[in-house]
Amino acid sequence: MAVESRGELAIRHPSPAIVLVGPTATGKTALAVRLARRLGGVELLNADSRQVLRGLHIGTNAPTAEDLEGVPCHLLGIADPGAPFSVADWLAAAQRCLADLDSRGVLPIVVGGTGLYVRALIDGLDLEGAAPDPARRAALNSQAGSPEGLAGLAAELRRRDPEGAAAIDLRNPRRVVRALEIVEDRGSLGARGGGAALPSVRIGLDAPAELHRRWIADRARRMMEGGLLDETAAALRRGVSAEALDGAGIGYREAKEVLDGRITKAGACAAIVRRTLRYAKAQRTWFRADRRVAWLRRETDGDLDDMTLRAMEALAAS
Repeated sequence: MAVESRGELAIRHPSPAIVLVGPTATGKTALAVRLARRLGGVELLNADSRQVLRGLHIGTNAPTAEDLEGVPCHLLGIADPGAPFSVADWLAAAQRCLADLDSRGVLPIVVGGTGLYVRALIDGLDLEGAAPDPARRAALNSQAGSPEGLAGLAAELRRRDPEGAAAIDLRNPRRVVRALEIVEDRGSLGARGGGAALPSVRIGLDAPAELHRRWIADRARRMMEGGLLDETAAALRRGVSAEALDGAGIGYREAKEVLDGRITKAGACAAIVRRTLRYAKAQRTWFRADRRVAWLRRETDGDLDDMTLRAMEALAAS
């Protein structure tokens, strides 16, 4: 590996991809941007299942051009809300992107909190291996057609594959049904390898509970004050269904309830925080199960430069 001097630290350009994971609202994208700028010749690849959606920026917390500071980030806004877009679809797009980056001699940083996306890419999982049985699918779809039935299927999925269920939008009937088909075929969502694993250096970012809760609450307020209601109303006007919006990210359900006069903005923020904390817990469980992840623990609002240095040290040691 080539060695480059970056101030006080000598860094070897890693031939493996850099993979940056962890719970939502811990600063993964900001750290990835800092790493990309320090390393040079690096571009980001989004591994967040909500940030792939077009026209929904605030509720998905998609990075802005200002956030990215000129660093390219691929696979943002590539699918329409409510349109079929599976993990396999994302994986195919990610593999095309990696091939392009490789042809240009560009190193990737895969960044995001969707565990199944990351696992499919770096561990070479076969996500299309279970052929649907028409009769079984019809029965599952029928059950998923009611809120009570969908809740029952989601509970079954959590019981049979807790890690896999943590990476699935359990309010999306199509995804729950497909996940159960795969689990019934092979025991878990990630049980079968189907392609080449991606050599990678895996770094996780996390924070203490109270600090993380504050960041999540701050982000919820920024979303509400920064145009989430307008974004939600605009999406509904252009034909995005309430169901599709609900599956697009935490916050759209609450924003619609504010627009309908059912809750206040303060109540919406509180609900967003509660749901985000539950989601973060599931992400943490998923990523902590991977013993190959080297974890960095944030302690303050202003420690991203220190996290960058520690991440560079981890890369230099790999």
